[in-house]
Amino acid sequence: MILRASYGTIQKVNGKSSLEMDTAYFMLGERCVYNCLYCAQSRSSTSPSHFLSRVIWKEIPEDLLDELNDCFKRICIQVVSYAGYREDLRSIIPRFRIPVSVSVRAISVEEVTEYFKLGADRVDIAVDVPNETLFEKIRGGKYERHLHILEKAAEMFPGKITTHVIVGLGESDKDIVDFTVWAKERNIVVSLFAFTPIRGTAFENRERPSLERYRKIQLVTYLLEKNLMKPENIIFDSNGKIIDVEWSDEFPEEALKTRGCPHCTRPYYNESPRGPIYNVHWR
Repeated sequence: MILRASYGTIQKVNGKSSLEMDTAYFMLGERCVYNCLYCAQSRSSTSPSHFLSRVIWKEIPEDLLDELNDCFKRICIQVVSYAGYREDLRSIIPRFRIPVSVSVRAISVEEVTEYFKLGADRVDIAVDVPNETLFEKIRGGKYERHLHILEKAAEMFPGKITTHVIVGLGESDKDIVDFTVWAKERNIVVSLFAFTPIRGTAFENRERPSLERYRKIQLVTYLLEKNLMKPENIIFDSNGKIIDVEWSDEFPEEALKTRGCPHCTRPYYNESPRGPIYNVHWR
């Protein structure tokens, strides 16, 4: 078993971090069997094995896990799909007394059910690319099957399922809006990420999304999730780009903050501390 903790998590445990972090972040395993073209852990990636997005993950001894229940409010385990990852999760999840989120590319509803039986509080099944053609090209696998697992898991465990969307992988704004509406109807939390080019991946030379575009998507998805706006209040151009929003109030600051499971901050996961800041992680 290869278990790593994010740099920020280790700094917090050692009392050397001033970041507001209520969640401890772990990465289980390395070198995925899948080949997502943007991921440092993908099968074809030549990125160092201690990277996921732009974050450095340091290998840690399992003994450290027992010290975390009093330091954090939640544990987040980012799972790399390697042979044997399910067996390793069986030994890790029950060790915690605080809520545990498992972010995993589950292959069945039965797999999701097992994690809840082991004691997980939430399970994240990332979509990342909310467009069928792009999903199958960039992530691989069948989009409809992936959505089916996500939907069935949400039916079985209402309010306990999260998913991820990465802005900047070729999708349109409308793709993201439509998926947000679909997820909201099923009580699935959508966590937004900004695409970050990582050296050694197939997408290392692809540009990041503009901050302007990301802010528009943050605003629109937040207003939809909070029932402050309806999809028909969003005006798109012929390419599915947001060109106007029927919203006259101030930009809600809450829309800028990191979204996901309770207590999630993911500090500097997809941006440098020098900025620009895509997901604001402080209160």
